[in-house]
Amino acid sequence: MSKNATEQAEQVSSTRDGSKRATILGIPWPWYVALVVVALAAIYTGTLPDNIFGGLAVAMVIGCGLFWIGDRIPALAAVGGGPLLCVFVPALAVYFHLVPTSFSEIIKNWLTGYGFVEILVASIITGSILGMDRRFLIKVGGRFCAVIVIAFALVLAVVGAIAAITGFGFKDAIMKIAIPIMSGGISGGAIPLSQMYADTMGGDPATIVSSIVPPIIFANLLCIMMASVYAALTRRKTQLFVGFNGYGQMLRVEGTKKQVDEWNNEPTKLSISGLGAGLLLTGGIYLVGAMAEAAVPAVHLYAWVIILTAALKLSGILPKQIEQGTTQWYQFVIKLWVPAALVGIGVALISIDQIVELASSPAYLTLTITTVVVAALVAGVVGWLFKLYFVESSITAGLCMADLGGSGDIATLGTSRRMHLLSFAQISSRLGGGLVLLAASGFLAVFYG
Repeated sequence: MSKNATEQAEQVSSTRDGSKRATILGIPWPWYVALVVVALAAIYTGTLPDNIFGGLAVAMVIGCGLFWIGDRIPALAAVGGGPLLCVFVPALAVYFHLVPTSFSEIIKNWLTGYGFVEILVASIITGSILGMDRRFLIKVGGRFCAVIVIAFALVLAVVGAIAAITGFGFKDAIMKIAIPIMSGGISGGAIPLSQMYADTMGGDPATIVSSIVPPIIFANLLCIMMASVYAALTRRKTQLFVGFNGYGQMLRVEGTKKQVDEWNNEPTKLSISGLGAGLLLTGGIYLVGAMAEAAVPAVHLYAWVIILTAALKLSGILPKQIEQGTTQWYQFVIKLWVPAALVGIGVALISIDQIVELASSPAYLTLTITTVVVAALVAGVVGWLFKLYFVESSITAGLCMADLGGSGDIATLGTSRRMHLLSFAQISSRLGGGLVLLAASGFLAVFYG
């Protein structure tokens, strides 16, 4: 998108005496401070409602404030700014017991238990795909899927070879570190993997999960940090080499910038009816995807949402105003809800305890770092060879293969300021995650009979 969430949230308003003061989400800062006081009072008095509105309200207040602050501290702004604060301040607050346990539970319930992250992901996928030029979608889709397959195979080869040379062991590096990290997160990756491992090797799935989750959590943290590095490298439109930085575009082919600008630029006429149409269409696609997942459980719901939305876009049967309305709804979600979602990710999915645990094992730590770095670099190089931009390919086909899936994609893309690429990230997380599970079953047959 052409502006980040903080830039869209920040405005300057005139007061009654003619002076100007900074605003956050259009609210003058003294009133915003009052809202922060109200949110903190609800948290520390234990009166925060345990429902979707209570979680959203407090996460928005905290998230938009942290976004605003982070993007105004030069040192932080250079490496991700607001998104990093939104993720790590809540995570550290939980780790150091600075917030009540009830707050953590309510935020976890709101983000995942009540399905807020599904609203967010479905809205961004449908809006970003329907905002693309059809010719761009046709050109980039096949190349991107090829990048995922090749990059995944090369990552396994490189990580396995390093582990074999260092004495850690090819098999252990592949089965205990690389495959879990690239399997699509915990619910879509670690849990089915643990059952597959238990069925083949024996043992308790719960014990296996506890052994493969720490690398997954730490890898997610590394993905966010690498995304902040890319944000720092590209914030001044740096081009280290030809095809390095696409400024949010994927396809490195002459003539595509004008096509992708339709997707990056904000709709010209925002309307209530447009937002309503976008919400309704997003909901309809989500429901069809849910029914399709019930019929074919092997294909994840988000993958069905991508497939259905892409089919609608390529067919050209949707009226233009509905496509524009869905893109408007996507812009609304990006502006208002991404900071809140990042706060939820920090509370619910960034476990400092597990990161500390992994850090105590140098071998696991080194190979986990190696997996993420190699995934990012290989995806960037392979994507560049397929005429994609290095940074965009590295983030979507590399980092988003190694993070936590839906919520991890949001954190990674939010930090890199490329949230509009979520549809590609979800292809990596869901379809790529399915590829990883398929590869895991093959390795299990080879290694354990």
